[in-house]
Amino acid sequence: MPTQRGLLVAGSGAALLAVGLLFGYRELALLGAVALVAVAAGIVQAGWPARFRVRRLVANARVREGDMITVTLEVAAETRGRRPRRVLVAAEWVDGPDGLVRLPLPELRVLPAQVGYAFRADRRGVVDIGPLEAGRVDALGLASSVRRHGETTRVLVHPPVHPMRAVPNGAVADPDGRRDAADSSGLTFHGLREYVPGDDLRRVHWRSSARHGRLMTREHVDTSRPRIVVLVDRRVTGLGELDEVAAAAASVLVAACRAGLGIELQLIGGRRADGRTGPTAMLDLLAEMTPATAAPARPGDRHEPSADPPATAGSADPELVTACRLLRLRPAGDVVVLISAAADTADLVVLGELRGFYSALIVGLIGATRDVAMPGLLVLKAADAGELALRWDKVKEWR
Repeated sequence: MPTQRGLLVAGSGAALLAVGLLFGYRELALLGAVALVAVAAGIVQAGWPARFRVRRLVANARVREGDMITVTLEVAAETRGRRPRRVLVAAEWVDGPDGLVRLPLPELRVLPAQVGYAFRADRRGVVDIGPLEAGRVDALGLASSVRRHGETTRVLVHPPVHPMRAVPNGAVADPDGRRDAADSSGLTFHGLREYVPGDDLRRVHWRSSARHGRLMTREHVDTSRPRIVVLVDRRVTGLGELDEVAAAAASVLVAACRAGLGIELQLIGGRRADGRTGPTAMLDLLAEMTPATAAPARPGDRHEPSADPPATAGSADPELVTACRLLRLRPAGDVVVLISAAADTADLVVLGELRGFYSALIVGLIGATRDVAMPGLLVLKAADAGELALRWDKVKEWR
């Protein structure tokens, strides 16, 4: 199809030809006819869209916010006998937290060829790279045949991790003098509980499930191992707040993992992951986390308003109530940490009802300017995740 230059030349040629024929100016008519023939010849030269085989190599499928994403493209003609005269690599499409971006790439004249590029992961989230937009263009740039080639490649951008020197150890230490990562696959049978999305289906107790009318799973614990449960509240007033909540949760999780504690991450009203194989699965979950109420994203803006405001202060969030109810059904852990940018007094009352089940209840409030407190809960207020890490390290109980 004609390019912008080709459309301009064709339009000008048509106008010159019409004026020349109407008023009898042969020179103008000839010039207009030449322009139209040049565009037609360009369309024939560009021909049908070329087909390419694309192989995309990404240096690391998981990066941290602020890191560079390095991509290498290997492009080859799908049909060896018919190579395009000139290959135009128009762009790579990148769909990230800031929206769809078109990255221009250099021209490839000879195939097979290899081209590399890099861009910065400015925000936490999921980045889908591709497909490649490529084709061929005639010698004068009047016509081109461009199409999209290849599949997309996904890269997860983890939230930044702020260093924390220590975490609460819990009530029970390992008798061997070390703390191993706790999981629910220990040797002690604790009981049955309601199925939670993400649980191993091999632990489903089918007789009890049929009797209760809902899935029930067997719970096994090792009481000698401490555990920390991190609840993440996804109610936010902007995507920037959600990034700070994710960074605060990631900082707690990584610090707990380094301390050898058993870790569990629960997105309130969403998925869950544990730290049995390290923090990677939990950081992946935080990278994929979206607001509880969808907020429209605008490129470059980290503080977009959400479609709906968070829950009012008069009542507790129903999904938080459900999450706390499930924590009661599970084996008593040592510490529960709630990371939120929207929790109010009603929410803290619900969390405070777990005092008889867990030895410590901690709340990290991001961007909180209101005075929120509750007896039996340690409430840390901070403007962002970095300030929360500083306030966390000042707590004397686990320094």
